[in-house]
Amino acid sequence: MKVPSSLSSASMAKLSNSPWLMLLPKDGGCMLYNPREGKIERNLLEDFPGSRYLANSGNWFLVLDSGSNLFITDVFSKETIHLPSLESIRSRICTIKRIGDRGFLRLDITNILSCDDVRGLLWVDEGGKDYVVVWFFDREYDHDYIGFCKKGDTHYTDIPLFYPDNHWFKGLSEMVLTGYRLYITTSRRFVRVLDLSGSSFKECAKPFPMLSRYELCDSSIAVTTSGEVLLVESDPWDRCWFRLYKKDPDIEDPDSSCHALVEVDSLGGEALLLDLGFTVPANYTTLGVEPDSIYFTRHYRPSHWSGRDLDICVYNLASKSFNRFSDLDVTGLMDARWFLPGI
Repeated sequence: MKVPSSLSSASMAKLSNSPWLMLLPKDGGCMLYNPREGKIERNLLEDFPGSRYLANSGNWFLVLDSGSNLFITDVFSKETIHLPSLESIRSRICTIKRIGDRGFLRLDITNILSCDDVRGLLWVDEGGKDYVVVWFFDREYDHDYIGFCKKGDTHYTDIPLFYPDNHWFKGLSEMVLTGYRLYITTSRRFVRVLDLSGSSFKECAKPFPMLSRYELCDSSIAVTTSGEVLLVESDPWDRCWFRLYKKDPDIEDPDSSCHALVEVDSLGGEALLLDLGFTVPANYTTLGVEPDSIYFTRHYRPSHWSGRDLDICVYNLASKSFNRFSDLDVTGLMDARWFLPGI
C-alpha cells in the first residue's frame, strides 16, 4: 500500500489493523479520523475536488464527481477506474436522459432526478482485479429499480424493485453487498438475495421475512462471514441497547408466521461493521477489532433518511456497554462511516 505524504508511516501501521472513521463534512470532502487519538489525519478526497463519496470496499472508494460521473479509486495508491455513464443503464421499463451536469430525466416519470440523490454500494476483491458497483436514485418511499455493473461492463443492468403480484417483495429500505451477492430488504421487510455474477441477476431463493415483533425500533440487516442474515435493532430515541436476531430454524413456514426470528446474544466472536453490513473476524490484540461488538453510526444504509441523527459508537454485546467518542463534534457532518482497510 502506498503511503501518502500527508499520512505518516506510524499512522499507516495503525490504520492497517484497526477500525478508523470516515467523516463526511457538509461542506464536502472525506476526512480520515483516528478514534484512539482523537485527531483527523487527512482528507481522502483531496485529489478530487467537488466529488462525493458514495461507498467503499477497503481502500477502494466509489465516488461521484462534479459532472455526475461515477468512478472507483484506491485512495492510497490513487489508481482510478472510470465507470459507465449513469444514463447507460439498460432497463426493461425506462431509459434515462442526462439534463446538464446534475440532473437526469427518466422517460416514465416527469420529475427530474438529481445527482444529489445518487447512492451506491461497492465491492472490490482482495487483489483489486474484480469489482461490483450498485447504484440507485434515493427517492424516499419510491424506489423503482437499481443498476449494477461489473468489471468489463460498458453499461449498467437494471434490477426492478417491484413485483406485480406480491407487494411484500416490492421496494427498498436497505441493501448489503458482499462479493457477488446483493441482499435487498424490501419496504415490507422481506429479504431478497441476488446473484450478480452472471450477465444479469438471478434470485438465489424465495424472499424471506425478517420481521421483528417491535415496530418502533430502528433496524438493519447484516450478513455474517458464513452468509447468515441477521436483523439488528436499536432504540431510536436513546440508543441505549442493541438486539440481534436470526431466522428461527424451528419455524417450517416463515411466510405464514408474524415473527419468524429468534434473538441471539453473540456474534460468535466476530465484529459487525454495520455501515458495511457484514461481520469481520475480530481479534483486538492482532487486528484491533473488538469481538462481539457492533461498530455503529446509523441505520438504513445506503439510503440517506432525513431525521436519523448520527450516533458514532461501539457497542459490546457481552458487557452491553457503549464506547462513544465525546471529543468528536458531529454537528458539521453529513455522515460518518467506520472504515477498515482491506475489508
